[in-house]
Amino acid sequence: MKIGILSDTHNNIDKICKAIDFFNLRQVEFVLHAGDFSYPEAAKYFSRLKCPFLAIFGNNDFDYYGLSKTIEKFGNIYEPPYDFVLDNKTFLLTHHLYTPAKKFDYIIYGHTHRPSITKTSNGLLINPGEVTGRRYGRSTVAILDTSTNRAEIFDLDLE
Repeated sequence: MKIGILSDTHNNIDKICKAIDFFNLRQVEFVLHAGDFSYPEAAKYFSRLKCPFLAIFGNNDFDYYGLSKTIEKFGNIYEPPYDFVLDNKTFLLTHHLYTPAKKFDYIIYGHTHRPSITKTSNGLLINPGEVTGRRYGRSTVAILDTSTNRAEIFDLDLE
C-alpha cells in the first residue's frame, strides 16, 4: 500500500494544493497528516484527495472544533498520539516524537519541520518535514510503501 505522509502545512494553501496534486498523481491509497494545519480553512482542501485521509492535531492547531467539523466531511482527525492498524501494519501517528512503550512498524511524526527517515528498534520513524516550506525553505512530503517497508522524502518544489 502506498501511503502519502505530510505535516506542518500551516495554512499555506498553495503548498497544500501542490501536495494533494502530488499524492493524487502518484495514486497513493491513503494520506496521513501529522498535525499543524493551523486553521480549518486550510484543512478543507484535503477533501480533494482521491483516497482516505487521517490526521492528528498538532501544537499549532488553534480551532479543534472547527478542524474536526471540517475534516469529518472527508476523513478523520484524532488527538495524538493515535495508534492504528493499516494494511496489517501497526502505526503510531503523533506530532511530537517520543519513545513509545511498545514497538510499531511505523512511527509518523512532525513538529521539527525537518524531513527524516530512521530505522530504530521501535520501528521506522518517518518525519515528512514541512509542507509550508517557510522554516527551512523546503516543501517536503513522504511516501511510504508498506509492501516494501520503504519510505522516501520528496521536495514538492522539485517535482
